[in-house]
Amino acid sequence: MAPMTIPDTAARMSPTTPNPDEESLKLGQRIRDLRLKAGMTLADLGKATGVSIGTLSQLERGLVSPTVRTVYTVANALGVMPAWLIDPSQMPVPSAESRYIVRAGQRSRLLDLNGIRKDIASPAASDRLRGFFMVIQPGCNSGAQPYSHKGEEIGFLLAGSLELQIDGETFSLNEGDCFAFSSQKPHSFANAGPRPATVFWVNADIPPA
Repeated sequence: MAPMTIPDTAARMSPTTPNPDEESLKLGQRIRDLRLKAGMTLADLGKATGVSIGTLSQLERGLVSPTVRTVYTVANALGVMPAWLIDPSQMPVPSAESRYIVRAGQRSRLLDLNGIRKDIASPAASDRLRGFFMVIQPGCNSGAQPYSHKGEEIGFLLAGSLELQIDGETFSLNEGDCFAFSSQKPHSFANAGPRPATVFWVNADIPPA
């Protein structure tokens, strides 16, 4: 499935800081450096991610704050973890047991942006299954447009409530509910509740039948 072009509104302009802030400039510079190192033009990166050239240009100049989805897709296209784009200094140092065990206090931060925190909960020994510990703050969501990719997903809502949209249908989930679906179906999520939603979310890298 060809990636959907994300409009420039996918990256949010700051209403109070018309000039680029330091963190946005650093993030934009990292994206630009990786893109040039990979020999990609803005058009190439736009084709790989579905993000518009205008948005990518603004990101590289530090003029906009990206959504979670934008950081995730750009990082994947450039071959790095989303957390590295946000803050390379926070990438963890592997331990001897980290291939098989991830301790509660040693989860790697995949991203922490716009009210959504996503930590890697599965150890390196799992090649096709990746587990994430996610916290979605009230009023936050995965982005304006649903997205899709290969594989399958399953999740368990540990606390709070969550609205999950799968292939055009919206489901309201509460603490203790479990969900599963094909990742090829367009999907998105949002926390419309009054308190943070905590989810254990697993992505399975399973090729389509």
